Amino acid sequence: MRRLLLFLVRWAGLLVVPGGVLWALSPIGASISETAFGTPNVFWKLFLSAPLLLLVGLVGLQVRQWNRSGLVQKIGFALALLGLVLVIAGDAGLFWLGLDDTFIMTAPAYRAFRLGLLLLGAGSILFGVAAPRDGDLPTWGLLPFVVGALCGLISFAVDLGSFGTVLWMLFGLGWAWLGLSLAVDGFLSWWAGRSPRGGAVAQG
Repeated sequence: MRRLLLFLVRWAGLLVVPGGVLWALSPIGASISETAFGTPNVFWKLFLSAPLLLLVGLVGLQVRQWNRSGLVQKIGFALALLGLVLVIAGDAGLFWLGLDDTFIMTAPAYRAFRLGLLLLGAGSILFGVAAPRDGDLPTWGLLPFVVGALCGLISFAVDLGSFGTVLWMLFGLGWAWLGLSLAVDGFLSWWAGRSPRGGAVAQG
């Protein structure tokens, strides 16, 4: 049971793939909700699944390399994790609990959501930039991830209209790319270990 749990935690990082894809598609989902129901709020109630998947996936990614990661990456992980928690809490407060309808002047849910986005963007950049180059996360997957995280931070900080929407989508795609790179790297390592040539190299 313990080995199974460790296996699940180790590969939980792959959940950033569906989480990132859902994040990237969220503007399309909001548009469909607006057309079908006359309000985007129906979609934003379902948006919780994206940050939830990213949160579990982020924990899985960090667990894989906790002993190798430095202080900066751990700070980035903590900021991104806190950001995701605030995004989830803010979304739930806005669209499920209606907190801002009660506390109109302070708007706690909206403020939590916005702060969470900023922390998530900044933490994601630190997490990717400071990732150990000999760690479990493939180097070729980190650069697009960092670029996507930077795009996300810009879109979270400044209202750029349609261009900001594109940056928002790139943020999600950056997470999906990181997860896919991990999956591909893991598959290639597994295949190399199974092949006769790979086994011969390993014995040598």
